[in-house]
Amino acid sequence: MYRYKKLLVELKLNDLDSALIQYAGRVSRMAASSEINFVYISDSFDIPDEIKRLYPEISEPVDETAVRQMKERVEEHFAGHPDTRLTFEAVEGQMPAALISRVGKADIDLLIIGKVFDARFEDANLPEKIARKTPCSVLILPKNTSPDLSSVLVAVNFSEQCKNALDVGSAFAKAAGLEWLNLVSVCQVPTTYKKTGKSYAEFGKIMINDAKVKLRRFIPTADLKGLKISPSYAISRDVVKGIKRFADKQGARLVVIGARGRKGNLAAILLGSVTEGLIRTLEKPLLAVKQKGEGVGFFEALSSL
Repeated sequence: MYRYKKLLVELKLNDLDSALIQYAGRVSRMAASSEINFVYISDSFDIPDEIKRLYPEISEPVDETAVRQMKERVEEHFAGHPDTRLTFEAVEGQMPAALISRVGKADIDLLIIGKVFDARFEDANLPEKIARKTPCSVLILPKNTSPDLSSVLVAVNFSEQCKNALDVGSAFAKAAGLEWLNLVSVCQVPTTYKKTGKSYAEFGKIMINDAKVKLRRFIPTADLKGLKISPSYAISRDVVKGIKRFADKQGARLVVIGARGRKGNLAAILLGSVTEGLIRTLEKPLLAVKQKGEGVGFFEALSSL
């Protein structure tokens, strides 16, 4: 858990906050985090003069009210490491640019945000946009999430980003006192498999055997923190759906996946299609692991929003 010394938690001052605060406390205990920044972002803190005249009881500045409410919620729900320093800030600005700017300026290691699975919610796609641009790992928590780490699942694809995900997933599992780390490799059968004369099922077995060989070669290159691994393999026409099905079947409490960056491209910092698909659809805690600072700098990222 050495990576996650400085955390930033975006609060909404709604019923999502308690889960984020509790999870942040759990991470801070496991990582002995030095600092957690709690931030509330609004596009405007202005109250029209006429409203102030009609309702003088709301004359307290909006940013001060937001900070006070954050402190009250954190006091109620936070149980973190005793040496973790807590800061609170209300920021005026547009999402997601304002949040990404705070991440960069504060040199954050892990950003914790909430997600609402409701197409009618105007910010439903914000987690994907934030994760794509943020130059650090992002932990995305659905509503009513508990900081339960009794089962950690890492989705593996044998890439360099997968090594980072295994490193972090192992650290979470180890810090949570687990002995086993669950891995899943979801394979796709090539659309041209019929040219080989084999059936879909037969070529699926070939793909799984290939994944098993790759995993045997891959594991010695990863830092598993002394944990035992429980690997599983699946065939799916849709990798995202395959990972989701396995996570549900296995009862995973946290899914960890690597995210990749692309240097020199101001249009986007790519997470990878599987990672983006999981951010959009997985109704479980999801940790998208980035090597800190990967991709373009955050000021460059902001310029392309």
